[in-house]
Amino acid sequence: MTVIDQIGIDALGVPEIDMASLDMRFDRKAGCDALRDVGPVVLVNGWYHLTRREDVLHALRTPEVYSSKKAFDMLGSPLPLVPISIDPPDHTRYRKILQPFFSPNALSGMLDSLRGQAIDIIDNVAAKGECDVVTDVAVPYPSQVFLTLYGLPLADRDKLVAWKDAVIELSDKPTTEGADLTPALELFGYLTEAINHRRENPGPDILSQLMTGDGALNDAEIMGLSYLFVLAGLDTVTAAIGFALWRLARNPELQAQLRADPEQVKVFIEDVIRLEPAAPFMPRVTTTPITVGGIVLPADTPVKLCVALVNRDGSDDTSTDDVVMDGKLHRHWGFGGGPHRCLGSHLARMELTLVIKQWLKRIPEFEIQPGANPQIEWPANVYALTGLPLRW
Repeated sequence: MTVIDQIGIDALGVPEIDMASLDMRFDRKAGCDALRDVGPVVLVNGWYHLTRREDVLHALRTPEVYSSKKAFDMLGSPLPLVPISIDPPDHTRYRKILQPFFSPNALSGMLDSLRGQAIDIIDNVAAKGECDVVTDVAVPYPSQVFLTLYGLPLADRDKLVAWKDAVIELSDKPTTEGADLTPALELFGYLTEAINHRRENPGPDILSQLMTGDGALNDAEIMGLSYLFVLAGLDTVTAAIGFALWRLARNPELQAQLRADPEQVKVFIEDVIRLEPAAPFMPRVTTTPITVGGIVLPADTPVKLCVALVNRDGSDDTSTDDVVMDGKLHRHWGFGGGPHRCLGSHLARMELTLVIKQWLKRIPEFEIQPGANPQIEWPANVYALTGLPLRW
């Protein structure tokens, strides 16, 4: 069992711990178990973490009590990150507008292009006999997908990745005082130019479609959606690709099973998202006093919903700490839940399916390079492997 640095008990009677003492870097099971064992509400770095399934699901489904808007206001986002930083009923309008563009039917028109891009990236590493999956596959591919959806040049991929990394690093700092804001301004300018160009020259891409027809978004709304897409959508898919190939690299039998029956890839992907959700702790702020685990949390209390814990809490046969490959798609909360459930979940599944299927077609049995011990950066707001060196 992990030894946790418990700082004390706060004024509400909530145990407080040091997040860095949770053993998440190499073993999410140990870290999740340790955090859950502290109690139903745990204070970590100023946020009250809800660790029990019933409390997390209630919060996901009750935006009138647990506000996403208040959470993002607190985090200081300079843009309205549409739709995650907006609560119902306004949120409902945005979901109604945006959902059709991210449905499986709408995305199917891009399937051939996205498959071809996955093949090109994987073919580029296949002949080498080794690669770092995070650097060579998981980072570039989601960025190309974003550019494709927005009708922007794939040649801009590396610039986009650099801007994204720099802006995320800025957002993780307590203050931007003295920080280099150039990457954020350059990304803003790039997206502004793309929006202006599409207003004058609309095409079949999602960006053009969001500007026309009933419920068209204004420039500020489109910019907020674009920033959310870049800063949240790219890293989450990058993380999921890394975790999927990490689990396969450690399990030759599972590799063989998926090669023999590619239809089971979708089952595997769903369970990877359950076990390794890229966004393990979802921020909210209470709007009214609420009792959780015997603790009364006042209005305006910052909370985080520990979906990573409830996905593997052992409450049923499919909430385990191992991949469940029984041929069925099981419910989980790796994409969140309630009205703020991830808008891009269908797109993420499509990207993951394309990468895993094409990888298994082109790469023979593969393994983690000897001596490597893949880990996530921790503490962090996102689960993601820092690297994954493989060989074949």
